[in-house]
Amino acid sequence: MNWLTEHWLQLLFLVGYLGMLAHHCRAGKKSTHNLGDYLIAGRGLGGWVIALSFYATFVSTNSFVGHAGKSWDVGLIWYIKGAVIVASCYLAWYLVAPRFFTKAREYNSLTLADFLGRRYESPALRRVSALVIFVAAGLYMVAVYKGSALALQQFLGLEYHLAAVAVFVVVTAYTLAGGFRSVVLTDAVQGLLMAFGSVVLFVAVIIQGGGLTVIVDTVRKQDPNLVSWEGNMPLAAILGLSIAGGMKMLVDPRQLSRIYGLKDEGALRTARIVSPLLILITYVCLLPIGTFAHALIPANAIPDSDHVMPYLLGTAEVLGPVLSSFFLLVLLSAAMSSLDSILLVAASSVSRDVVITDDQDQNAIRRTRLWVVVLSLASMLVALNPFADIVQITAFSGSLYAACFLPTLVMGLYWKRGTRAGALACVVVGSITVIGWYLVRYAGWTGWHEVYVGTSVAFAVYVGVSLLTSNRTSRK
Repeated sequence: MNWLTEHWLQLLFLVGYLGMLAHHCRAGKKSTHNLGDYLIAGRGLGGWVIALSFYATFVSTNSFVGHAGKSWDVGLIWYIKGAVIVASCYLAWYLVAPRFFTKAREYNSLTLADFLGRRYESPALRRVSALVIFVAAGLYMVAVYKGSALALQQFLGLEYHLAAVAVFVVVTAYTLAGGFRSVVLTDAVQGLLMAFGSVVLFVAVIIQGGGLTVIVDTVRKQDPNLVSWEGNMPLAAILGLSIAGGMKMLVDPRQLSRIYGLKDEGALRTARIVSPLLILITYVCLLPIGTFAHALIPANAIPDSDHVMPYLLGTAEVLGPVLSSFFLLVLLSAAMSSLDSILLVAASSVSRDVVITDDQDQNAIRRTRLWVVVLSLASMLVALNPFADIVQITAFSGSLYAACFLPTLVMGLYWKRGTRAGALACVVVGSITVIGWYLVRYAGWTGWHEVYVGTSVAFAVYVGVSLLTSNRTSRK
């Protein structure tokens, strides 16, 4: 009874959110007639809704919980990450999106793996790419499950493991029913809330801390490095984490799926203006929050930087009891929306790309939904005892995507001499290099991030093997 009395407001917000999910589920299910509808909404969505979805899918709780909190350890030099992310977003929309939009329709592809398979006329590349997507997406889901469980734990006062299970039940059911259209519609609503919320949160932290000058002075007394260009992390490490995250906007299948959903070139032009602006505003406001939080959170009050945002919104209630509760729901819903996008990508990579099937197969949607359940359950179980923090997990996932798909996809859109042998060698060698270098770095033998080595080796292999291979597979 005491629990209900304490959390009645949060429960009211949660009921409203679940009602929105149910409404969007009905809309998505009603419009789903084949696998193309389920995975990319039949290529029929407008620019504004896709821009908001692209933004909300990338930002999610990994930014609001993981990246915003990371400056607790690193300092204001963490703003470098924001510069890399914004630059990557512009590259995604102005370098990749226009050609990908055109070619995806030409190849009639629904996923990144089948796009690469058709670009290089290689079923083997399609299967190997799908396996990489499966691994990278699974790791990313672990990070998002952790962030969403932490948000729900603070939101309703639940034990962490119970919170993770609750997120699993809701997200899995929602993804099974609604598909891509319901995901994007929910993203659009959440994107508006997150953009507005990031500005409000930044202002509230400044006010609660007594003003920007007072906050900076307070933090400087605790640790001068936090408010200087020295920082508490080497510049190369920050750039590595930043590039690994930013490159995902260019090649992450769940981000590319938004481009698949655009209905025409007019929608593309709208989306590539709106989305980068939202990313810019959000990261300017979010990234210093962890550093500023030192003026508001007592020493030793939290175990790590992933708990900064839940503490500010829950225990400290920097937005007040009503707005803090509402914003925790925004974080929770953003995590759920990001999870369903990843689930669709990972499940389709297995159900239709590892085992290549006809898109007109009547059982295609059923098989994809089965894999949604399997992958969601597996990721949730791993998240019960995560092996690293949110930023580290997402960066490793991004490193895999960068090494395997920056050369094959981005360079492949422009360089006609890329061959199937070069692309296949790039994906295989790139993924092995990233995994191997991560283990070397984890053992403490080097400080260089795996994104540098993996991507460099992958590019060299792609270009070298393509030049040496006489069999040209690129489409004209």
